[in-house]
Amino acid sequence: MKISRPFLAEFALIVIALFVFTFAGLSPSSAHEVRPGFLKIDEISPGTYAVSWKQPVRSGAQNIAGLGLRPVFPASCERSTDSKMRLLPGVLIETFTLICAGGLRGQAIGIEGLQKTITDVFVQLQEADDNLLHIRMTPEQPLQIFTGGVGLFNYLLLGIEHLVFGYDHILFIIGLVMLVSGLGRLVLVITGFTLAHSVTLGLSVLDVIYLPAAPVEAVIALSIVFVATELLRPEESRARLTQRHPQIIALAFGLLHGFGFAGVLSDIGLPRETGFFALALFNIGLEIGQLCVVGLCLGISFVARQTSIAPLYSARAQVGIVIAMGGLASYWLVARTAQIIDF
Repeated sequence: MKISRPFLAEFALIVIALFVFTFAGLSPSSAHEVRPGFLKIDEISPGTYAVSWKQPVRSGAQNIAGLGLRPVFPASCERSTDSKMRLLPGVLIETFTLICAGGLRGQAIGIEGLQKTITDVFVQLQEADDNLLHIRMTPEQPLQIFTGGVGLFNYLLLGIEHLVFGYDHILFIIGLVMLVSGLGRLVLVITGFTLAHSVTLGLSVLDVIYLPAAPVEAVIALSIVFVATELLRPEESRARLTQRHPQIIALAFGLLHGFGFAGVLSDIGLPRETGFFALALFNIGLEIGQLCVVGLCLGISFVARQTSIAPLYSARAQVGIVIAMGGLASYWLVARTAQIIDF
């Protein structure tokens, strides 16, 4: 079994990705993305806040420990009710009421334990006058101050991170690059994927269309299996649609990937007054991340073409990498399907 066009770029990028998977773990949820935490603070009366704290749960966790993250409020704040805990698939939710003398604007809040993770936390403060503030906490900046401004730029950064840490999305994009030849066809394929996931991302976040996350993630894994299977076939034996119209494949699977992209944004929500701009920035961030992956692939391809490598070894290496790519995606497919059955 051979692949007719061995390019060092494609299998080199996948090798890098597989190393990342090894260090990040092969759990189906972590492979999809690193979901951020979300701290929602609604002022129900002057100085009194209803707090909802959502933090990611390690895959397979059967307790209510989450990631061990804890919001830290100013000394002027105290809880007026006991916490209520709910463990849902992939997320631990804690709710309570908080009373803060003088309010929270201009005050610093933090997330204890965040610096030990690779998870970001979005904080949304809805004041009694309907003013909405957003801040984004990172492991490097786990303590920040509420100031004026919505902080829409955070949605751009979130989109970039969502793509970069969405390993299954990255594998699918690399697979598409490997599947087509010629810059013109590649532009059509990537454009089809972009248009498709942009449409379903927007419709899902705006609550026009809804699909459960578990089946969507299973089909995303299936899309990688499909691409890997096609790559293992000689080019002349591939499906006619793959040979002639790969952009249709990118378009079809892109619709499902859009629902996957929408998951994190649905958890966080959009600012009420500037929701369209936040959605647009998030999508632009996704495209920046996507173009970085494609650009890196093409860049390595250009450099690799200057190096003479025996075609036989190059083809064998690429076949091995594509098999590993398909095997990893098959594992995700089985694991995510099992989660649907268990649920």
